Amino acid sequence: MQIGNLKRSGPSYAAKWGKTPKIQQEAEQKAQSAMTDGFTSQLEQQAKRDARRGVYMDGPAIQLQRAQMRRFVSPDRSGPIAQTTSLLQEAARQKEPMLELLDNLLNQCSGKLHSSPQGQTAELYAPNGEIIASYNSLGSGWTEIQTKAEQKFLSAAAVVYSKAFRDAQAEMKAAQPPQPAPADGPSIEFRA
Repeated sequence: MQIGNLKRSGPSYAAKWGKTPKIQQEAEQKAQSAMTDGFTSQLEQQAKRDARRGVYMDGPAIQLQRAQMRRFVSPDRSGPIAQTTSLLQEAARQKEPMLELLDNLLNQCSGKLHSSPQGQTAELYAPNGEIIASYNSLGSGWTEIQTKAEQKFLSAAAVVYSKAFRDAQAEMKAAQPPQPAPADGPSIEFRA
């Protein structure tokens, strides 16, 4: 069964895990370009609201980060995942062991697919060779794997949020009237 163009080898280990200098540099650039003034301002405002409520990194802050990351940093995983899922279904109908390295998936992605009667696995790679998703038919299904750019973006966003949250807490504490020191027990005042 021909599912894709066979490659001699998959991406290098360093590329797969985003450890090449080129991937590191591109990740840093992509993460920083996603940290727009508008996004940073929204994240700081959300951190202040969360500080007033006494809740660190609540749902709206996480949703804001994920939306920005998906829009500006994340690779498109949906097309290659759908395409590979279709190939996995076709391979399952064949009921014969196979291992294919796939070229020319959507968005210049590539992949590795293994299918046997015992189960199926797949890995999807971005054009730079970095792993972006994996599949295991024995329970976990599809799992998105964060790229170095996504990790760097989330780290940068966490720094902005944390600083804004701490600053808001400090402002609230400074605005509170001073509290009298608690007494250790009953006190008696003597006058002479």
